[in-house]
Amino acid sequence: MRRLILPVTCLLVMSLYSCEKFVIYPPEIPEGISYSESIQPIFDGKCVTCHGGNRDPDLRPENSYDALINGGFVNTDDPESSELYQKLRGTHDSRASEEDKLLILKWITEGALNN
Repeated sequence: MRRLILPVTCLLVMSLYSCEKFVIYPPEIPEGISYSESIQPIFDGKCVTCHGGNRDPDLRPENSYDALINGGFVNTDDPESSELYQKLRGTHDSRASEEDKLLILKWITEGALNN
């Protein structure tokens, strides 16, 4: 019985290391992200319930862009340090998909245009 422990352990370790690892890569994010077509729909579907005028930033369609830009939630010089992106990676992590977060980051990186 003792003689079987070492070979069985070796087989187990070898089988674990031989398993193929699956990596899920983020989806391709397009260039030239439109705020009205790509970013605002994220806010409409996931954020306006709480950020509908009673809590900053106001993410309703008619107010969201100005609230984000003028409220200091977006930093185009250092997009990853933007308060909007930091919230999505921190306390609001479960409220947006990884694709949504990457889309918002790319929009900020491209200059956070109101297009």
